[in-house]
Amino acid sequence: MKIGLLSDAHGNDEAFSLGVAFLRRLGATHFYFLGDAIGYVPSTSVLDSLIRLGDEVSCILGNHEAMLLKGLIDSKKDEIYLLNSLRSEITAAHHKMITSWPISIQKEIDGQKMLFVHGSPEDPTYGYVYPDTDIAGFASDSDWVFMGNTHHPFIREERGTHYVNIGSCGLPRDDGRYGSVALFDTLARSVRISRFEITAFSALLLEQYSSVHSSVRALYQRRCDNIFGEIIC
Repeated sequence: MKIGLLSDAHGNDEAFSLGVAFLRRLGATHFYFLGDAIGYVPSTSVLDSLIRLGDEVSCILGNHEAMLLKGLIDSKKDEIYLLNSLRSEITAAHHKMITSWPISIQKEIDGQKMLFVHGSPEDPTYGYVYPDTDIAGFASDSDWVFMGNTHHPFIREERGTHYVNIGSCGLPRDDGRYGSVALFDTLARSVRISRFEITAFSALLLEQYSSVHSSVRALYQRRCDNIFGEIIC
């Protein structure tokens, strides 16, 4: 089975949809979205796309969805998150879908034990695992742990467990030009991180939503000499 993984779209629906299209082309037959469809950009369009995918996608609750549902958002931080401005845009269908998302999913397919979280194995919703984070203390009986949240993709192995941060399809923090998705082949027991150009989509998004914070706009201008993953477009 080939599984397509996406995370941290943050309102960038064109980038999210292109990521899904690339993963289909690579043979994905089911998708996992690891949270944060919303936040930073005041758009619900990614939620609409997830609704359209229906049973083709399994979703995890991200920290931005959790903050929206709890309603406890610091006003200063929300100048960046822009979650309160989304409340009037959240439909009954959006709310029903988000509240159904678990904080983690455990699956075993083709003899491979997999854990899907937004954050980390120890803190599924709010944990941050970067490429240089010490993962030696993580206790997991899974063969594969798939994560998002930091917007920095990597693949690492520790004591027989492969830790995969799939990065961000809509708001990358290493190089703002390239969204990130992952394809996991359960039979080959291999994972592939793919990067794709989102510059044009992002520029249109920032033009459409003038309220996007300057710090978020700056992320799309970041450049990295060593981009993790294979640039496919």
